[in-house]
Amino acid sequence: MKPWIAGDRALMLVKHTTRLDYALPVVEAYSEVRKTPVDSGLQKVVTRKLMVDPVAKVDSYTDYFGTHVHYFNLLEPHEAVRIHAEAVVETTNAVSCGTPDDGDVRGWRQRLTEFLHASPAVPSIRHYEEIVHCVRTDLEPEAFLESLRELGATFRQRFRYDTETTNVHSSPQVLFETGGGVCQDLAHAMIGVLRLAGVPARYVSGYVYDPVHGDEGEHVVGASASHAWVQAWHPGFGWVGLDPTNNKLVDWQYIRVAVGRDYTDVQPLRGVFVGSTGQTLSVEVLVERIG
Repeated sequence: MKPWIAGDRALMLVKHTTRLDYALPVVEAYSEVRKTPVDSGLQKVVTRKLMVDPVAKVDSYTDYFGTHVHYFNLLEPHEAVRIHAEAVVETTNAVSCGTPDDGDVRGWRQRLTEFLHASPAVPSIRHYEEIVHCVRTDLEPEAFLESLRELGATFRQRFRYDTETTNVHSSPQVLFETGGGVCQDLAHAMIGVLRLAGVPARYVSGYVYDPVHGDEGEHVVGASASHAWVQAWHPGFGWVGLDPTNNKLVDWQYIRVAVGRDYTDVQPLRGVFVGSTGQTLSVEVLVERIG
């Protein structure tokens, strides 16, 4: 793949529905939602919408990392809330879109310092040193891509995809000690490995399309829910995506929603409410190619 191939495009439909059922009626609630894709050099949002039941006034803002965030208040007692996000996005098959021309004259190490150090869900642990790799920012572009592929292969050999071993609060240390985890764990561990090597790395959340039939792409894990992968920085390429769960460079099958230092910056749904702590969460995600 090359940095930009204008003809390799796909039109994708994403639907993401979340339902929260409370054990007892909730008096009031404030929620933030990160579920709708954003425009970037590798994707273009055609349409997007978010609907809430019970009906509420939904506002939005763009956060520090460039993520589109919806937020709303529910001030009347309610026993459940349903949040449905839907978007049509045009994606490309490019590896990257190059470095941004935003007028920032600082060197990349200074501009990206928060992606070079430990963060809440990517603490400094000795286990990162166990992963031998050749990823460096001073590599030529093609060598950089090859080194990322090799790192992905190392993760595939070392770790298994396992939904029973970890939880949303698990440290990467659990992955190293048990050898199993989900996309969030694999992404956090790979970010830690890259940062230890002096390569800026950030966490990406979004969706991935799994072409169950036909020859339009590789089978992927993670299409039934929100997915997570890694972006590594190269001075020539800019941000390059690598999915450690599926051992592949990010391509047209991926739809980006949010980026941050780690999962704590990109949670799809978070907020506060007044009422019983008992609740049940159900999620449905559908990703289809429509063009």
